[in-house]
Amino acid sequence: MTEPIAIEFTGDCWNNPARFQQQLDQHPPGEPLILDLCSEGPSLSALGITTVVDAWLTARKQTPDTVQLHRWSNPVEFVPYQRVKCSKISHFFFMVKNYWQHTAPTLEQQLEYRQPFGLFIGRLTLSRAAILYQAHGPGLFASMMNHVQPFPWKQQINEAQEPENLSDWLSLYDQARMFDWYNQRIVTSVDNKSVRDSFVSLTSPAEMNVSLMQHYHNFAVEIVCETYTLGDTFFPTEKTMRPIMAAKPVLVYAPRYFLARLRAMGFRTYHSIWDESYDLYEGPDRWRLMQRSMRTLLECGRADQHRMLSLAHEIAQHNRQRLSNICNYPVNILDHDYSKI
Repeated sequence: MTEPIAIEFTGDCWNNPARFQQQLDQHPPGEPLILDLCSEGPSLSALGITTVVDAWLTARKQTPDTVQLHRWSNPVEFVPYQRVKCSKISHFFFMVKNYWQHTAPTLEQQLEYRQPFGLFIGRLTLSRAAILYQAHGPGLFASMMNHVQPFPWKQQINEAQEPENLSDWLSLYDQARMFDWYNQRIVTSVDNKSVRDSFVSLTSPAEMNVSLMQHYHNFAVEIVCETYTLGDTFFPTEKTMRPIMAAKPVLVYAPRYFLARLRAMGFRTYHSIWDESYDLYEGPDRWRLMQRSMRTLLECGRADQHRMLSLAHEIAQHNRQRLSNICNYPVNILDHDYSKI
């Protein structure tokens, strides 16, 4: 049996396309092609992987059913390949048990916030960099992990295939201003942790999440920047699980239909309180509509904020309970067809 070929990602960035192509070229003729997605959930189409594989199949005169996808955690995107050992639900739903807080915050505690919004940035991508830069200011409690690597716009060109373009987010003038802003290190890590801690230190994912939750009293609504945000994918990570567990309302920068697919799992979202039409979009268009929803809260007085957040608290409490049910009794959602949403 042939060895699996691993496809490596850093969020919406395909890290090893050149090495992948080399491995394809060396693959034994007529043998099944086994691709290991390493329990990640990207859109294979959005990142250009299906284009490469289909071209290889055509050149080899093989059919799509000779390709096997192992450990791919994207239940919504159609591809003509075989799925083997692929999960229909993100493993992050179950990992939340490792940092579950058994006492839910009360409404009174939630209304003692200092800022309306909170935003935690880990690994800095182009989209997250633009979001943090544009969101920063009065009304935002923000934290960004310390980075040992250069900012994305300073990294040397390597084989990684980056689908995002900063010019889609900012004009050249605003890009220059953003570069200066990041050079000043205005936003730092609230717990002095770095991106390296997530991957090579002894700090566990549970400890990382508990550390961030110690700052949840500072804000009312969390702005979530998910890992996979482009193409047809649904792979909620700890970035979404953490605020749901903590009964925090959220606005989510994610792929299209992310909120709709959460609702299909029994969660409720906040369309009765602020505009969630941003869920029909991805990329910069999604973020611009999210900013409009943020202004709904930012531009009203404290009393009106409390009224809106009281309604949001009821939804957040429901979502916390729903997450608990999924963690403990997952069977009833494993067969759901999220691709129909």
